[in-house]
Amino acid sequence: MSPAEAQPSVALLALLLCTVLTACTGTSTSHSTSTSSNGGTPASISLSPTTATLGVGTTQQLKATGNFSNGTSQDVTTQATWSSSDKNVVTVQTGQTNPGLVTAVAAGSATITATLQGVNGTSAITVSAVSATSISLTPNAATVVVGATQQLQASAKFNNGTLQDVTSQAIWSTSDAAAATVQTGQTNPGLVTGVAAGAATITATFQGVNGTADITVTAPVTGKVPLMDMTQTQTYQGFQGGLYENVSNQLPTDHDAAGKTFAGEVQPLDTNGNPSPSGKIVFTSIGMSNAADEFGVFVQDATSNSKVNQATLTILNGALGGITACMWFPATGAPSCSPQVGNQYDRIRDTILSPAGLTEAQVQVVWIKEANGGPGVTGCGSDGSSPCQPLCDQTTPGCSNTSTNTDAVRYELELGEILRAAKARWPNLKLAFLSTRIYAGYATDTLSPEPYAYEYGFSAKWFIEAQINQIRTGTVDPVAGDLNYNNSTAPWVAWSAYIWADGPNPRSDGLVWCDGQVPAPCNSEVDFQSDGTHPSSTGIHKVANMLISFFSSSPYTTGWFLAQ
Repeated sequence: MSPAEAQPSVALLALLLCTVLTACTGTSTSHSTSTSSNGGTPASISLSPTTATLGVGTTQQLKATGNFSNGTSQDVTTQATWSSSDKNVVTVQTGQTNPGLVTAVAAGSATITATLQGVNGTSAITVSAVSATSISLTPNAATVVVGATQQLQASAKFNNGTLQDVTSQAIWSTSDAAAATVQTGQTNPGLVTGVAAGAATITATFQGVNGTADITVTAPVTGKVPLMDMTQTQTYQGFQGGLYENVSNQLPTDHDAAGKTFAGEVQPLDTNGNPSPSGKIVFTSIGMSNAADEFGVFVQDATSNSKVNQATLTILNGALGGITACMWFPATGAPSCSPQVGNQYDRIRDTILSPAGLTEAQVQVVWIKEANGGPGVTGCGSDGSSPCQPLCDQTTPGCSNTSTNTDAVRYELELGEILRAAKARWPNLKLAFLSTRIYAGYATDTLSPEPYAYEYGFSAKWFIEAQINQIRTGTVDPVAGDLNYNNSTAPWVAWSAYIWADGPNPRSDGLVWCDGQVPAPCNSEVDFQSDGTHPSSTGIHKVANMLISFFSSSPYTTGWFLAQ
């Protein structure tokens, strides 16, 4: 029989199999229609909240929890079918878009029902005849750099005296989209983006009532956008921003979980490194002159702050003026780039730890802020005598960014060497936090000017991503080197405070770096010494305050940094 003659028989067999097994697409009679992942049958459905009172035009997100016959519970908000007993009073969304989102339409009451496999759960919704009398925006005035963003919040005051956040319900608009745009609808409502230098009034409208905010847009001094403010569509020399991967300022979930685990392991240790209630947690710093000044004030502020752990935490300043990145490795012996300065871990042991009755075994946390001196003058090439270049545009043919010609890549390599050396000397080191340079656009010398200061942000970003990717895939980054925290090669690493801003142009959180400019936002503030590189007392305290804020609020630090 030829293949062509065999085809009807094959088709007939397939049809018979479909009839017997009822498993062909479109003909299945299987009743396994549950969308729950636990395989159980829902015994009951509970909604949260079970009751709610809303004002006309406001919303309430309901959550459905399925309680299954196998004793488990599961969020079934997206699987359930939602309905309202009176759509003239309350509507509820069902299906794929915002299921369980209730909208109050008119005064009255209605029952919202969530149904899964014939089992119902209900919530009683009352709509009161209240209306908005005023809308206020926060902040009501802001300055945004071109390309940066500012999140506005809308708050409604009602005729019954209550207040409610209506940011997601309001309709947002701008008076001049050429200067600033604002998002409205479901995605990031109230998020303002600076487009071009100028001014715009942002309006939020809710129940026919308006609230406004005045936005001033300024052009960047250097044309660079802080990493934390870069959007998906913005790049620098072809490189995406964000402090972490995927243009995000949030740690990815796997690195976040690891950091919290290591943070939970930080505990008082005795001088031999054994857990002891009477032991100490030593937190120190690695860095050059700017870092030494900034961390020094941070130490003073932290040790005089009653909210900080004064019982078991000892913060010591290991940074030192003139000690640039290459001088912090190897772990033992003199650094090849500057043998005369000696080994920095020996210095910290002998002049900082030992006089305080502490040992290297008690060091568990380190803050790093480093740089290379005169990158545009020396430092690159096989002998270190040729100048290092700024990052070149990777989209340009012939562009090459390597550790022997580009300072940002060179610094990424050095960070790996530093952390491996620190881990070798401080075996109980668990957490390392990075900050990079402050603004250097006022520099009057070649010590550490722009764009090198800005580009160190990319060095740190890539370095952290190298550790994340190595743990995920097992592949060691060719620049950063081995950063495995699971075999004691390196500590877990993340950003601390990101402290670069584009001079007097405020970034999204308002940070500026000023050098005596009279107009706002500087108001004659001077953040630098005469060389435009080293921070003044004002600038030093600005960084120290940002560090206090970070270590007092980060989920990777509060457990050991704050007083219990």
